[in-house]
Amino acid sequence: MECNWPKGALGNSGTRAQTRLMMRVLIVSSFVAGSNVGGSVALKILPQLGCDPFLLPTTMLGRHPGWGAPGGGALPDALFAGMIEGLVANQVPESCVALVTGYFASAEQVRKTAELIDTHLPSGHPVIVDAVMGDFGKGLYVKEDVAEAIVELLIPRASLIKCNAWEFWEIERRLGNRSVMPDSPQDLSVLADHLNLLPTRRGRWIVTSVDDGALTGLFGFHGFDNVYSGIERRDVDYLPNGLGDTITAILAQVSHGPQTNIADYVSAVMRYIPGLVDAQLRDRASELNLSVFASASPVGVSFAER
Repeated sequence: MECNWPKGALGNSGTRAQTRLMMRVLIVSSFVAGSNVGGSVALKILPQLGCDPFLLPTTMLGRHPGWGAPGGGALPDALFAGMIEGLVANQVPESCVALVTGYFASAEQVRKTAELIDTHLPSGHPVIVDAVMGDFGKGLYVKEDVAEAIVELLIPRASLIKCNAWEFWEIERRLGNRSVMPDSPQDLSVLADHLNLLPTRRGRWIVTSVDDGALTGLFGFHGFDNVYSGIERRDVDYLPNGLGDTITAILAQVSHGPQTNIADYVSAVMRYIPGLVDAQLRDRASELNLSVFASASPVGVSFAER
């Protein structure tokens, strides 16, 4: 799929306005200057996958907070809304083949993003919601009203929901499908059994950090189609922050296909993850190693149906 610059996006230069572009993807997430996390990861990965990324930042930080004081901070709501106005004025959302959401610093940012989806993203273009809310050992690490807004406003608008296992159960709790976290919440069979009890399935989901024996990996489901693919759990114990954001970027690239099924999403991610993990284990870098991304060799992907 090819996109053109929208009218007026490059001023009055008729020549450049006709230039063909890579697929445009709009990312609404954090910008972290010195760490390979958040929306910053998408800016590095998506061009290697044939996409032209645009980042609407929700925060602007110097480094990941896990290193200490990150510097910078959240974008004020008024500034965030003004940036949306600038994007809309240049018809950027209309020219994008997909929109991706990630970390939000305020509920108002979530509301403005939902409005942007409704009014300026072309009908039928995929919305990938990375439901960044919390994790095991940390609990909820966004504000309560942010989590509430994500579940209320973005989950229903999503073409694909990506979350870790903790976030999956938190979303289920907020939707009234589960009152408490189950025992062994990362176990594949526990998730599969829970889904079998639901009267209906809602949309496409990719759940990360799901364990099946010695494996940890991705559990995808859509309707009654379930797929799982994983790698040895010991291989990911050392990984720094950013792998989840990397997965989201890959999902964004593959999502523009009109016939994309849940196995396609899982396969696209697992094509690259083993190579990234191998590079990280070899180099032991303190930040996620993305330099090998373009040369990561495709690998065979096996699925377990549940």
